[in-house]
Amino acid sequence: MIAALQQRVQNSPRYPRVLLLTCLTGMYATTFTATILTVSLKSVAADLGSTPQIVAWVVTAPLLAQAVAMPILGRLGDIRGHRRVYLTGFSICIVFSILTALAWDAGSLIAFRTIAQLAGTSTVPASFAMLFQAFPPEERVRASAWASGTLSGASVSGLAIGGVIVDSVGWRPLFVIQAVLALCALVPAFVILKTSTVRRHLPLDRAGAVLLAITAFSASFGINRAAAWGLHPIVVVLAAVFPIALWLLLRVERRTANPLLPLDLFRDRNVRVAGGSSFLIGGSHFGSFLITPLLLQSVFAYSATATSLITVSRTLSISLSAPVASRLGVRFGERRLIVGGGLGMAVAGGLMATGATVEIIALVVVAMMMAGIAFGHAQPSMLSLAGNAVEEEHFGLAASLQQTANQMGGVVTMSLLSALVGDSTSHGPFAAAYLVIGALAGVGALVGSRATSLAHHRHVAVLGADSSAIESPASISEILAEDDYLLVHSEGFVLPRD
Repeated sequence: MIAALQQRVQNSPRYPRVLLLTCLTGMYATTFTATILTVSLKSVAADLGSTPQIVAWVVTAPLLAQAVAMPILGRLGDIRGHRRVYLTGFSICIVFSILTALAWDAGSLIAFRTIAQLAGTSTVPASFAMLFQAFPPEERVRASAWASGTLSGASVSGLAIGGVIVDSVGWRPLFVIQAVLALCALVPAFVILKTSTVRRHLPLDRAGAVLLAITAFSASFGINRAAAWGLHPIVVVLAAVFPIALWLLLRVERRTANPLLPLDLFRDRNVRVAGGSSFLIGGSHFGSFLITPLLLQSVFAYSATATSLITVSRTLSISLSAPVASRLGVRFGERRLIVGGGLGMAVAGGLMATGATVEIIALVVVAMMMAGIAFGHAQPSMLSLAGNAVEEEHFGLAASLQQTANQMGGVVTMSLLSALVGDSTSHGPFAAAYLVIGALAGVGALVGSRATSLAHHRHVAVLGADSSAIESPASISEILAEDDYLLVHSEGFVLPRD
């Protein structure tokens, strides 16, 4: 009976939409607690007999773990099947969400929360890979927009209810709620998700995985601690380890028959552009996400609950951008949305600096919403750009690399800006931080302008001057590099310019 239902659902012409709804539900359930404690650190620390500085690792540690593990999880899905990775990660997330609610001290809270969020994060590259498989290239930016909007919507609900619930009944019920929601989303996924291609003949590149983890950890944790500790011996050691680990990683990946990180992928301009723009624009987004609550509490003297409700305006704007971003992405292409989004965030950074300087909360809120709308348009296009630049066998890796670049940018920017702002109660350091945020987004837009935003037409016919078909190239960027051709959208094929 279950097999018949599964076959009926998976063979339905509406399957891509059903799959999208399933993945959106799963991503929401596993990520809506990601930011839920950012405005309640003092309350949690008091309950566990700890300090806010220690409990803050409940936010930082999962980010570091995700930056280290995301490419490994994406590649694991490409090899062992994205359905398997999705369901396994989901199940582990449920178990450790319950354990998080039972945490007895700061150490157990940080450990359980990190494992739960890392396991939940494994559903993200798996979801994008399955969506890229189900949707045609020209529709992937639309699916990415809805997925990005859902992830931001999860942050909205976390911020909206986090402070209120913690102030009312405590923080532990939040993770019980997450476990229940996740279980409700997991059950239908067993029926709806198709079994992905499993490449059992390809071994997992364990040496590459270890070296990639060391490289990512030494970079992300080293930068994070450098901002707080300065030239501490641990920071110096990590700074020395990073170039050695990176050199070994590149050396191993070049010689491995089935590398974890195929270096040939980076020869495609769009892969490089997606990573570079994600690092810069993502860093701008996360940097603002970190210092804005500090501005509201330190300069404007708002409570945790008020801060929570005000900061919702930005994440809500990201979510509400999804329908528009999905249509504009299909119509105008990824490059224009990345450039427009980056420039919008740059202008918003300038407005935030002005609002902080003159201490006008309305200007700050308007700038936050502007930044949210801009990021909501740029993020799905960067994902789609990365996915359309690779073959199906690398969908999981491409999505995870884009997300890793996004998070690494966040780790670096948050570390530097937290050192810049410190414990300041005056507007000066915050204004300077927002100018840095705006500059990062502006450079991200410049990098995005180098993209070939026509990757969704990669399966086209190329005609010569005599109208005879030429062999289709591996990537649309190869077509556009030739001055003899002009892409005609309405017809879906390439014609000679003359």
